Amino acid sequence: MTHQETREKTITEFGNQWLLYGGIENDWTSDEKFRDHFGDLFDPNELTGKIVCEVGAGSGRIIKFISKYNPKTIFAVEPSNPGVNALKHNLSNLKNLKILHKSGDKFITDELCDVIISIGVIHHIKDPVDVLENIYKNLKPKGTFVMWVYGYENNFLYFLFYNTVCWLTKKLPDKILELFSSALNILIQPYIFLCRFINLPLKGFLLNVFSKCSWKRRKFIIFDQLNAQYAHYYKKEELISLLEKTEFNNLRFYHRYKYSWTVVCKK
Repeated sequence: MTHQETREKTITEFGNQWLLYGGIENDWTSDEKFRDHFGDLFDPNELTGKIVCEVGAGSGRIIKFISKYNPKTIFAVEPSNPGVNALKHNLSNLKNLKILHKSGDKFITDELCDVIISIGVIHHIKDPVDVLENIYKNLKPKGTFVMWVYGYENNFLYFLFYNTVCWLTKKLPDKILELFSSALNILIQPYIFLCRFINLPLKGFLLNVFSKCSWKRRKFIIFDQLNAQYAHYYKKEELISLLEKTEFNNLRFYHRYKYSWTVVCKK
């Protein structure tokens, strides 16, 4: 599969995903969950009165977080048709929202942005240098880019499981994968219970994020992990190299629960 075919397949799969999980539940849109991505690197109050963009907006969950801080303008970049439809349905009350039906390498905001955010997206884009370069172009001088991606460090046991099952789950129809995700949602509960007493892999994420979500939202998280055509788990050194290619500077890192990376950087 070529570079472009992989990207298009990934966009199609996520579009189909928004057909199944296109709603926004209250347990998924708390201020606590939004801030949890950033540690001490970024204060969402910096969004107030600013021109803000999200790359890979999906059904609008992150946009809903962003809107609570009253930015001047919000751009939502989303390449899939179902994602755009979900954005229009879920966020019809936001008068300052502009939806851009474009991929990350092709969008153009009609005014340069103070802050661009991309949470859980860049790791699904193969060779994302052109996307990061386009993000850079759409920022104001000294503008801020905030990115959250899967991390490689401390995830060895998870990789064993992921690589074992994903050769199958990527081929399953969405309805079958949804049933499989429900079964895993049940099977993971004893592991979460043990995490309360033993320092097991992914303990921080499972206790502080996953277990606080509704049953339906937990199933979605599992489905999301097992469905994507492409996902890359980044080492810190890879992220430094990737961002330096696009001239971002003042890179700051937060190793969220020791399993994923948040990066805040400047143009």
